[in-house]
Amino acid sequence: MRPARILAFLLTLLCVYLPLHARSKHLIVTGKLIEVSAAAQPVAWAIQLNPVITIDGRQLSSLEIKTPHPQKLESLQDAFVQAKGTLITDDSTDAAIIPVFELASIHSVKYNNPDKDNSKLSFWSSLSNFFFSPI
Repeated sequence: MRPARILAFLLTLLCVYLPLHARSKHLIVTGKLIEVSAAAQPVAWAIQLNPVITIDGRQLSSLEIKTPHPQKLESLQDAFVQAKGTLITDDSTDAAIIPVFELASIHSVKYNNPDKDNSKLSFWSSLSNFFFSPI
């Protein structure tokens, strides 16, 4: 009788967890942090993604950022950044609305300029970039 209760509990937990997990996606993205301002709203932030990502068949070139401390983003304005967080989509909203990226951490990163002819990367840094790149 006891194994049946444990199995029933695990199945119930799985049925509750999977739909919640399907609505949010954990991501690591890179791009330029920009300030977005509208007439009626306070200052908002967004990331112009580089490279563009595809989620649920939609190509996203920018993500609106949700953070409890937007004033901390001012020092990174117009910088190339790497951000970790959760992509939140609301089932009740219109599909044309940009999904919201709930920010967990963000920091500026250096990137290689593809227009530059000769790259100064060593073999080991190229190897580490290959294995540990966020994309």
